Amino acid sequence: MAIASLKAGESISAGDAVFVSSTGFVYKALADTQDHATVAGIAINAGVIGDLIQIDTDSIYTSNTTYTPSQKLYLSVVTSGAYGTYESVASGLSNTSYAGAYLTEIGTAVTSNKINVEIDLPRFQINPTSIFILESSAGVTLDAILQEDGSTIDTEDAA
Repeated sequence: MAIASLKAGESISAGDAVFVSSTGFVYKALADTQDHATVAGIAINAGVIGDLIQIDTDSIYTSNTTYTPSQKLYLSVVTSGAYGTYESVASGLSNTSYAGAYLTEIGTAVTSNKINVEIDLPRFQINPTSIFILESSAGVTLDAILQEDGSTIDTEDAA
């Protein structure tokens, strides 16, 4: 069992996914930036600013939430400290205006209330609904499409 103890930088509830700031305090993790999405583990106990928080960094965590065994759990992009299935996290991302989010795997449900905490490094996931289309008084204008490599597709030549 791997347990770390650090001081809280904000109010934290047991079960929150947390990250360690550059000042050494723990805060609720969120998939909005790479720093916030670099999860240290799951808080075992609750506390307020300055309290010592025990963090499960790599073992079985018993949760109050019900999961489906073998379900992988990912850090939320909407609610600080929360995590859920890939589908719920992707749905949350598509409802934001973020260009993307840092997808971080928290672990895998091994029973209906136990999580095998195995934190992955955050990976940037593009928000599929964050495509901008320019609109003028004459209607929608789309001159070109920018590809991932930086080149463009001229829409006049596109078939």
